[in-house]
Amino acid sequence: MKIFAIFHLNLMFSSIPGESRMEVIKRCYWPLLRLAENGFPLGIEASGITLEIIRDLDPLWIKIFKTMLDEGKAEFIGSGYGQIIGPLVPASLNKANLALGVQSGQDILETTPQIALVNEQAWSAGMVRHYREAGYKAVFMDYDNPARYADWAEHIQHFPQRAKGTNGESIPVIWSRSMVFQKLQRYAHRELELPEYLDYVENLGTGDGWLPIYGNDAEIFDFRPRRYKNEAVQEAESEWKLIGQVFRMLRERGHDFQLPSAVLKGLDHESGGNELELSSACQPIPVKKQSKYNITRWALSGRNDFQLNSLCRAVCDNLEQKFIFSDNTKEKWRELCFCWSSDLRTHITGKRYYEALARLEALALESKATVSEADFQVSGTPARDHGRMLKFETQKSVVTLNTAKGLAVQKASFASHENVPSFGTLGHGYFEEIDLGADFFSGHIIMEGPGMPKDTDLARVTPLIDENDEFTTVSCSIDLYQGMLDKAVRIHKGKEQVDILYRFALDCRPPGFARIGHVTLLTADMDAEKLFYSTCNGGNEEHFPLAGMTFDHSDNISFAVSASQGLGMTDSKIVLGGRERALEISALYPEHGFVGMVKCRQAAPSPFVRVFFSMQEMDETSLRGCGPDPKFNFSTGFSIKPRPGIILGEES
Repeated sequence: MKIFAIFHLNLMFSSIPGESRMEVIKRCYWPLLRLAENGFPLGIEASGITLEIIRDLDPLWIKIFKTMLDEGKAEFIGSGYGQIIGPLVPASLNKANLALGVQSGQDILETTPQIALVNEQAWSAGMVRHYREAGYKAVFMDYDNPARYADWAEHIQHFPQRAKGTNGESIPVIWSRSMVFQKLQRYAHRELELPEYLDYVENLGTGDGWLPIYGNDAEIFDFRPRRYKNEAVQEAESEWKLIGQVFRMLRERGHDFQLPSAVLKGLDHESGGNELELSSACQPIPVKKQSKYNITRWALSGRNDFQLNSLCRAVCDNLEQKFIFSDNTKEKWRELCFCWSSDLRTHITGKRYYEALARLEALALESKATVSEADFQVSGTPARDHGRMLKFETQKSVVTLNTAKGLAVQKASFASHENVPSFGTLGHGYFEEIDLGADFFSGHIIMEGPGMPKDTDLARVTPLIDENDEFTTVSCSIDLYQGMLDKAVRIHKGKEQVDILYRFALDCRPPGFARIGHVTLLTADMDAEKLFYSTCNGGNEEHFPLAGMTFDHSDNISFAVSASQGLGMTDSKIVLGGRERALEISALYPEHGFVGMVKCRQAAPSPFVRVFFSMQEMDETSLRGCGPDPKFNFSTGFSIKPRPGIILGEES
């Protein structure tokens, strides 16, 4: 059996205090070099930030590592300057991060990495172009999660394949295996006996392919990051010594350790080199390990991921306009890469969080970036004698609002769609199956969390109507369990656009999830085989067909993990529709760091399809009341515009 391993070095590790970094180098990184020195060729990956920290704290480690690279005993695996979740950040930031990461390898190690580890194994097809443009020849990516939703032959997991991009391009991929590296962790932590471990590894059926014996953190051996109370107890005997022992045992049993780049020879094997889609409509951004590790982990939980990501987006937008990435501006981009590090968004210590937030705020001030908010007034003339429904007609659109349900959109149509209603409410009884026996509205919010009643804005209101030359605004105020919501629907007169705006004045940040901007597609007259959604996840637009699909990105994984999937929406919009017509739903303020979510269910008489936007989710990294002001005051909004219908594969 041919074996390879890649160890991920990360001195930005969220729960490691800065003062413990030298201890990590001593207890984790030096034993790793000794393992390679003892005849086990290894891939060693580090971000540019981690390389800089090691260089400053222990330059001898860098010197020895460089020697081992020259001697072919180890291979440097790249990633980026910062450990950034590519599908969550704009394309310009991905381009800068990868370029700066390559430069760090060249400056500090005098080498150019050929293989990139996909950060947190968070993948999108839009990343392929960035890796190729940065000069990478291959990527190291998780197999187990993309394979869950794909109809792949089982043996391809043992050979390199090609991951497809968005425009016909591809890049070779060598596989990581979450279950396999977790087995080595369990053995080193004495949760498995040696015979159990060997039996597992030697019965994986690799044939003449390769086995990724490890592909994760180095800092969890002989050191405990202290993220969880139930972390494995650290025994007196070195865990690195145990890893060395099992590696020697594997070699004595005839197994061959190779550098990761050797795996690429398998591209020409009859089982290798297949072009594969790693993403799917139900899992648009696969990540490593079990389902609790999903994209919302770095987008919407933590101490206040939404705040961090929104300010990062605002800074990025200003840099794109005024400081295009170049040799003269790269220090600003380097600082933004640091501020967008994934580790600032999970188990980060309080001290490190506030230090990073201060750096981000200083960068925002320097680049004159701010996070804008929706500015509207609840004012106008009270609507009279309208019943439950309030209808507005312009030359561009027809919109009916339900005043008994907080101005939920009953139905809306646009002139370019021949005034066929495109989104709105599917009422109780529309669907035949009892599980869908409810009202499915558009334009509303849902907030829910531990110890709190479910909060929505589906209340009876007396709307106020205000007219000007540009649009008609219908507004109201709604009492919530957690505070107050001001809401407005703005119907444009001179263009095909409907805006829905929200102003939250809550007693505290919501304790669980907060999802807004629901848009329910009216699919009765649409071809179910041609439905789709599209968005950008860190790169070019990606298209996902919905034919025959049933999934819900907002499905909770457990009581503690409130969602399972999400969309990076890095151009701040989602397109939803089919052959007949489509809708573009976008954030009014593109810096607002929402994650999009889609629900699709095959049903009679037509599929149930809706999109919505989350500004907060919950997992074990979530912390509330981290700032000086526990109150939550925030204004935002979305716009809905018509688009022509699209048949995937035929769009220009």
